[in-house]
Amino acid sequence: MKNWLKNYQWHIISWVTFVLYEYILVSLILKINAPISNYFIHYIINITLFYIHAELVLGRSLKPKKPVHLSIIIFTVLEILLHTLIAYLADRMLSKTTILSVSKLTTADWKYIFVTTWRGIYFLLFSTAYYFIKSYIHQKQRTVALEKEAMEEMLKQKQIKLELADAKNAYLKAQINPHFLFNTLTYIYNSTHKSEPRAAEAVRYLSKLMRYALECEHGPEIMPLEAEIRQVENLLRLCRIKQPDLFIDFMYDHKTESTEVIPLLLLSLTENMVKHGNLSQPEDPGKIIVKLQDGIFSIQTNNLINTGLNDTGFHTGLENIRHRLLHTYAEKAKLSSGPKGKYFEVLITINLAEEQ
Repeated sequence: MKNWLKNYQWHIISWVTFVLYEYILVSLILKINAPISNYFIHYIINITLFYIHAELVLGRSLKPKKPVHLSIIIFTVLEILLHTLIAYLADRMLSKTTILSVSKLTTADWKYIFVTTWRGIYFLLFSTAYYFIKSYIHQKQRTVALEKEAMEEMLKQKQIKLELADAKNAYLKAQINPHFLFNTLTYIYNSTHKSEPRAAEAVRYLSKLMRYALECEHGPEIMPLEAEIRQVENLLRLCRIKQPDLFIDFMYDHKTESTEVIPLLLLSLTENMVKHGNLSQPEDPGKIIVKLQDGIFSIQTNNLINTGLNDTGFHTGLENIRHRLLHTYAEKAKLSSGPKGKYFEVLITINLAEEQ
């Protein structure tokens, strides 16, 4: 009840004001007195007609998709006839305290019918004006809401572009983690003076990785995955030179080699597995699975959690990837990550079927 009064308080105030205005006009100025019950019943009839015409007749017949003007005319005529009949029956009831039969309706004179009919038309005109004013207000509010949504979307896109630029800068700086690179260079230095041939191999693999990173920085936004698959293999060879007991199963369908996606997704996930994961168990190696099935491209990584290790940098890298996916693929790409039991899993899916 409280909510109803709150929603319709202006309707109630308007009708009370209107009724008082007419009562004062009729009673004081025109010197016409009538029982209060007469006013009460007729205003119920007229106000009911007002809302039936606005909400039902006009509300349903003037729908934006298919307005039905003929039905408006037919229902309006029926409304006027029913209003006149109901008003007449109400007057007869008030005068004789019994509802007269339909056969006695012929006793109503033409003047009464004209006045009652005009009264019905009078409220229908008010109802029509109310309907169009309400429709205009609703349309205005909808326009303002749409403009606000468009502005918010534009600001959101600008924010995404700014975040993407930051992500790209951060990503390019972190393509080969500095800590990882310095450790590798230290190893090469220590190995060179002992004349170990594996040091030369490490230099070769590292050179390929750095060359690929530079090509991605200045290359196209999307590239065939084949080159990155080769670089992941180089990265794993390089890591095994330093750490022979590194166990990662790298599995991919050959049809994924020609798939074009944004670069450095696969390489970044592999590097983070090497840095943050526990890959020293041959019976439970890390896994990298790349698939393309029914137009859905996916990269899934799974590795034992290296407990007690700070993984802040890994989550920053994942956020950078998330921003790049959002910018390029919007809702067509999804990234999920997190611990599952003793494993840490990352899954990237991209709906490439809609890109065709």
